[in-house]
Amino acid sequence: MRDVTVIGPVNIDLLMVGQGPADLRTLPTWDGPAYMEMTAAGAVGYFVRDLARLGLDVLVSACVPDDPLGAYLIEALAHDGVDVSAMRRVPDTLVGIAAFVLLFGSRKRPLVHRAPTHEPWPLALDEGARAHLLDARHLHVGGYLHFPAVWHGATGAVLRQAREGGLGTSLDPQFPLGPLAEPWMAVLDDLLPWVQTLFCDETEARHLAGCSALDDCAAALLAAGPEVVVIKQGAEGATAYDASGALRQPAVTPGEVVDTIGAGDAFDAGFVYATLQGLSLTERLRLAATVAGFTVTGVGGSATFPTLEQLRAALA
Repeated sequence: MRDVTVIGPVNIDLLMVGQGPADLRTLPTWDGPAYMEMTAAGAVGYFVRDLARLGLDVLVSACVPDDPLGAYLIEALAHDGVDVSAMRRVPDTLVGIAAFVLLFGSRKRPLVHRAPTHEPWPLALDEGARAHLLDARHLHVGGYLHFPAVWHGATGAVLRQAREGGLGTSLDPQFPLGPLAEPWMAVLDDLLPWVQTLFCDETEARHLAGCSALDDCAAALLAAGPEVVVIKQGAEGATAYDASGALRQPAVTPGEVVDTIGAGDAFDAGFVYATLQGLSLTERLRLAATVAGFTVTGVGGSATFPTLEQLRAALA
């Protein structure tokens, strides 16, 4: 039995970090150097790599094109220790690409992207494929709100089967890529009863619940089924809510912030890892904030994610 199965989309991130001209009128004729990187990313790409770096046995279920870029994604994740046996190649499709042009001072923008033309993960699962996914201690779903094609489909049934089978479960739905009426959590009504831990950022929390005060948003989300709601608040840290109330965790910043790409994924990975270690909610939050803090000190979502030795030293 593996540690974690992850269902969610993977795509390519193109990262460009450097110093562009302060006067954007000169941009059409500007030519300058930048640090560049191509990496396996998407809603769960950084997340699964982070889990593997923490020593967990992690399987990812996702679709990629049957072309060289799809092959790159599979090879890159496998190279980082992720089990890619549940990834499916889809002919005649295009991979999703996000290009971060970090040349003008922002840690995350400008961003341009191309959506994938294939389904984000296999939507039809036979009994054998489902059993393969559920042979784990924990099931995580990421990027669910991005893709209307997956709403109210097989993913909810897999989460239900996981929870009924005794697996831990978590969900980071992220956000819709098109218009969606509030509250967004109406789209998640077949998932939330089977979710132990729901992750979202503060903007997502307000749209999910359709309210403004985060405490009220968390109460509405808890009422829908999750045991714990974790609201990530960037430089302000994070707040976890459960039946006993709210628990706040300040951000941890062990060095200069280079970019914030993948920090939320790192937080989720740290929290899931700590959950599997049987740690308290306070300890889970601290560990999650610590690994997220390491991540923002380097370029890209996982380049400076800590080793277990670095993490233990930081938590000592």
